[in-house]
Amino acid sequence: MRFALYHHVGSGNKGCEALVDSTGAMLARCFPDTDIALYSQHPEEDAGSVYNDVSSIVPVSPDVDGLIRPIDKVYLKLLRMKSAHDADMAYFAKYFRNLPIDERVFLSIGGDTYCYGENAFMHAFNAELKRRGRKTVLWGCSLDESSFTVNNAADLRTYDAIFARESGTFTLLREKGFTKNVFLHPDPAFTLPAKELPLPDGFAVGNTIGINASPLVFKYENGNQKGVGMHAYEHLIESILRDTDCSVLLIPHVFWSFSDDRSILRQLYEKYSASGRVLMLDRAYSARELKGFISRCRVFIGARTHSTIAAYSSCVPTLVLGYSVKSVNIALDLFGKTDGFVVPVDALEDADGLTRAFERMLQTEQLHRQILREHVPAYVKKAGEAAQTLRDFLTES
Repeated sequence: MRFALYHHVGSGNKGCEALVDSTGAMLARCFPDTDIALYSQHPEEDAGSVYNDVSSIVPVSPDVDGLIRPIDKVYLKLLRMKSAHDADMAYFAKYFRNLPIDERVFLSIGGDTYCYGENAFMHAFNAELKRRGRKTVLWGCSLDESSFTVNNAADLRTYDAIFARESGTFTLLREKGFTKNVFLHPDPAFTLPAKELPLPDGFAVGNTIGINASPLVFKYENGNQKGVGMHAYEHLIESILRDTDCSVLLIPHVFWSFSDDRSILRQLYEKYSASGRVLMLDRAYSARELKGFISRCRVFIGARTHSTIAAYSSCVPTLVLGYSVKSVNIALDLFGKTDGFVVPVDALEDADGLTRAFERMLQTEQLHRQILREHVPAYVKKAGEAAQTLRDFLTES
């Protein structure tokens, strides 16, 4: 069987890398003699990643800078199109029509790509795959109400199968009329193994708080409370240093130049490193290696979804600074509620909001860990069974 993983934006985002790594391993186990190609928008980022089950990397990098924003009315008139989306589709369609495509089954691994507006690049790629008679699968996705625009809904209906990664998305799909070949399996990255490297000097085994921060999350702050996210992290670290004997390890999970977690974490490190108890991972470790560090933390506070998945799947008590439907729905599936597990960034009204949630979590730390130990093994098993569900679907279709 020849598979392709596509809508991959590059391994500078370690969540994306985790999805490629875990999905590839899952397919290799379930489909003997399988061949897997990775269609990457940033293949230069993937060159340094170790994908044991990916046999080739196919660059998919049209000159998107050639598109002028906003496309002027004259251009649209000449193309006889009504919208910028239609013009973009025409631009990308020409690119994809000339792209060699050999694989039979394409898994779209961009999990949450339908949560951020319309993506003509993705729509055009899907249209070309269907024109060539390929099977397409939306793999490990999250969707919310905003995902179902006219263009997105039309594109979603072209998939042969959809795998939702949480119950909220699965239920929403059903409500929107997607009832055939829709399956529920947790995020594939729950199955990712951890790779343990030597711990940094100053890491207190059993007593280190892992913290991930992201510049992305600050874009979702309450409009009346700009800057509250950064102040919340500062207040949290000051509280840990003042009221506990814990060390703090700052853990980036995305290393893109336009959205680099280190841009935030370095500011925090520089402010508090003199304490001798605040450490930082400053280079781009692999997703497995980052999970190895996260798995040895006492508790974890994270913004990036896949950093928190690394913690959850390692049974590390986790507090999420949430900015999307993903964090809410995963917490609901694991714990049955979000209170005490997710702090929505747009609900932060003061600098100590995150600290208060962290202090409450410490009070129930053992219960939190016990819940994870009871539920995570079955959750990971269910995630790993997605490939068998895919196999059954492909056999029947």
